[in-house]
Amino acid sequence: MKVLCSNPPWWIEKPDAIYEPGMLAGVRAGSRWPFTSAVRSKPGEYRFGDYLPYPFFLGSAASYLARETGATVAFRDSIALREDYAAYFAYLKEQDFDYIVIESASPSWEHDAGLITQIKRENPRTKIVVAGPITSLGDKLLAEHPLHAAIRGEYEKGLVKVVADGVSGLVPFDLLTEEELNAAPAPYFDELHAHRYWDSNPKGQLFPQLQLLTSRGCPFKCIFCVWPAVMSNDDPDGTGVRLVRQLSADAVEGILTDLVGRFGYKSVYFDDDTFNLGDRHVQAVCGVMRRIGLPWSAMCRADTISRETWGLMRESGCFGVKIGFESGNQWVIDNIVRKNLDLEKAREVVRHIKSLGMTVHGTFTVGLPGETPEQMADTERYRKSLPLDSYQESGTAEIEGSPLASLRKSGSLEKYAGANLDGYVGENDGTRKMRLVALGDAGLADAERCRKYGRAPLAETICLNLLETGGEDAAVLNLLGELAVDARKTDVAVRYFGRAIKADADCAVACRNLGLLLRGQGLLEEAASCLRRALAIDPGDGQARETLVAIGTDPDDDTPAEAADQAALATKLGALPVTAWGRRMQLALREKEHIIEASASAHLAAATGTPPGRLIVFDHGLRFLAGHHFAYDLGVLKECMKRELPVEFYVYADCQPEAVQVLRAKAVLMPCQYTSQSSDEYCSCLEDFLLSGTMTEYNLFKNLRNDLEPTDVVFVHTAHPQIVRGIAAWYKSLARDRRPYLCLKFQNHCYRFVAVEYRALMRSIFRLALKPFLDEDKVFCAASNRLIASQIRRVAEKPCPVFPVPLQFEVPAKSYRSRAEKGRLVIGYAGEGREEQGVSLLPDVFEALLPTYPDVTFVVQLACRYTDTATMARLHGLGERVRVLESCYVGADFHRLLASFDALVLPYRPGNYVERSSQIVIEAMALGLPLIVPRGTSLALEVKQFDAGYTLIGSHDAPGVAGAVARFIDNHDELARKSVAAAPRCTAFHSGATLVDMLLASCLALSGGQAGEKRLAGGTS
Repeated sequence: MKVLCSNPPWWIEKPDAIYEPGMLAGVRAGSRWPFTSAVRSKPGEYRFGDYLPYPFFLGSAASYLARETGATVAFRDSIALREDYAAYFAYLKEQDFDYIVIESASPSWEHDAGLITQIKRENPRTKIVVAGPITSLGDKLLAEHPLHAAIRGEYEKGLVKVVADGVSGLVPFDLLTEEELNAAPAPYFDELHAHRYWDSNPKGQLFPQLQLLTSRGCPFKCIFCVWPAVMSNDDPDGTGVRLVRQLSADAVEGILTDLVGRFGYKSVYFDDDTFNLGDRHVQAVCGVMRRIGLPWSAMCRADTISRETWGLMRESGCFGVKIGFESGNQWVIDNIVRKNLDLEKAREVVRHIKSLGMTVHGTFTVGLPGETPEQMADTERYRKSLPLDSYQESGTAEIEGSPLASLRKSGSLEKYAGANLDGYVGENDGTRKMRLVALGDAGLADAERCRKYGRAPLAETICLNLLETGGEDAAVLNLLGELAVDARKTDVAVRYFGRAIKADADCAVACRNLGLLLRGQGLLEEAASCLRRALAIDPGDGQARETLVAIGTDPDDDTPAEAADQAALATKLGALPVTAWGRRMQLALREKEHIIEASASAHLAAATGTPPGRLIVFDHGLRFLAGHHFAYDLGVLKECMKRELPVEFYVYADCQPEAVQVLRAKAVLMPCQYTSQSSDEYCSCLEDFLLSGTMTEYNLFKNLRNDLEPTDVVFVHTAHPQIVRGIAAWYKSLARDRRPYLCLKFQNHCYRFVAVEYRALMRSIFRLALKPFLDEDKVFCAASNRLIASQIRRVAEKPCPVFPVPLQFEVPAKSYRSRAEKGRLVIGYAGEGREEQGVSLLPDVFEALLPTYPDVTFVVQLACRYTDTATMARLHGLGERVRVLESCYVGADFHRLLASFDALVLPYRPGNYVERSSQIVIEAMALGLPLIVPRGTSLALEVKQFDAGYTLIGSHDAPGVAGAVARFIDNHDELARKSVAAAPRCTAFHSGATLVDMLLASCLALSGGQAGEKRLAGGTS
């Protein structure tokens, strides 16, 4: 018999998040009030620091079942492992269990019910058993879900009945007696799980941390409390007697000795419902902890032991306690919570605990039934009067099995006289409850004001509240769409505008806003449909009229603009996945560039060997002034001006006007990539390839001037298969004797940047894109680094030199100074803050290094709003030695920022940069900066190529990055000296002159020019 005690994954994806986290994680078993929140970890990617409680009942049931029945029992806490759903279901399929036991409660049940259905569908012979507070629903669970059994209360003995005796259906309460509890085996721990659990409060915890119960139950009857009401007792309305069972000192010592000996724990947290129920039990545990010799902490009340016992706790190694206060209003405590706590005496006890040198973490709840805003304000005032080291303020969660859930059903409870449902917000997830309570009175006008005055995240939260409480509202959805536009999240904006139109087909502003966005995505027919509908609703909409004219559509034609058409379009758009729409970066310009007048000069003299035509640059990737695309194009422009070589730029249609103006560019290129509608991944790749290529082909036919000369050079700055296919069709359509030179430069987008299972397909697609050029003698390839060049040579069957970056520096390179001479080192991070660039690792890295290196400061520059709010909050909270610059630096300003660093750390995810280049590495080397880069990437290869100073990041996690930074600090003088020496070598190759030389020499080589052959032979490839 194979049994799995499972705490399944619980991830909530929020694809339409604007400023809020896009992914939430839940904690279920082990938490008295399961909830969801933003975390550091990702599905399939564990990161230390999240709150992860040990699933006490599940772990105890696993050990007890194995001992009592001899069954093969597995324990898998997918939440602690941060397992994703695919890995979880693969594990179930591989193991083929007879029984799967899942503990659940109200906050997770909607998710868990769907998960159980899927488990049963994929594993039809497996019997699924549910335990936990959700079983208070009784037979209703069994009637509505594919369950074999539902066990009420603590479930050690009930699970034995199900597995060994064949019991099914609703299994009644059958709890371990105190004698049986003391004789039970230790909870289940193994090497996989032992070091995954963590609770950072009360302050002073050491990792690895052991979480343990020394008792079960609590005699007090707080209205919201779940476990004492429904797990350790059967008292959902608070009218019964609640029993407490405590472990003896011998039992506690036996468990601790075993687990600490096996897993090397450094601290212990006793997470009892109430640990300090009486002096006798606490004093006995204190004696155990003196012998164990580890620091420890516990969940306590303020009024259940003597002052002397508090002192014994401290003497035995207790460094901190959690204490529940719940409210700062005595009437609420007595009449709603029914906690039986004197708040004034509790304040005195906290002061006494602090005087002993212990830390105190206070817990409070808001949104109780019958609680007024004034009473909530009393809680805040009371909290501020306490000398707490930390606190948590949670929304009162309504969980099945608690007196609060009983109140919802009955309308009143005799023992909770002050609790009533008037104005009460019922919610089973405390995180959402906090949001609803805090912003319950805020309306659409408040959200609009927040947007107007720069508080966009708050505006989003208000709108989400309004949708949760009032349903789909077109005005609210349209405002969310506008917030998404402000944040440059085009995909989210399109879906919100689509939902607004579905909610109200006559919402003119949403039709117009959607039309404007669709125009920017190149969907001109759909855009015109939306704009015509906006005009039909509001004939005075001048912006809709002007945009229709701009895209070549008569705003006064007779084409019908039916509401049904818009509803169908909104449905279609709403079904598109997140990746269907390109995200645009948030801009923060520091200074506009001066307009550079491009001279229409004569061609270079024939003696120079330069083709006497124009240089025409395609850059589908240029969106704005900030960033390396603009810096690259500007370097090309300046070099061509020096040579009096005519140059033209074709850039993305929605490019920032200032960038278009500086380059004198034609902003006509449309997005080069769509996500298909196909559900099959292989068909999706092909569909994307064909549609995107067709769009590129049409775009070039429509916009590129038709007077191309055979001596012109078309330079495709960042090529990838979709663009290349469209360019091939356009190029082949030209008369052979009129075809210009064509250079396809590959930077990031090659077939190896996809999942392994699709690489063969993408390799074929890539070959298909390049095939039309195989017989073209005026077409050649280039790459941004050696790895990509070697790959292109194999696929394209053409030479592929490495082209340099056209650096333009006004800032001098750094001169050598020792660490002693500097006195203080500045280590910088600069970039957009995307997840793949490792910004979420930085808080842990800095926390690890700051105490060890007092002469080091860190500067983090984030150009865009990609970084999650939790990471930003941690960075801002690290003190004056960590500076966060949320500004976009351009040109010389960016180079001055880099030059102010003593090293640049780039903790990029290695898998994304095996071949992919990053121009910031070149800029840093040219300025003489040492670099800290990931091992096994093109970044490391580029640094080694010029023999600059560097250290390598061995693993993509906080310890790996911190170790690499520490190695740089310890070896600063040697690495700084190497970097200063490497700077001239880097700038000699990476310059506008070298780039244009190689570009034009390649053309001459194709035409048989000796100068070109000689230059290519000496180039880097």
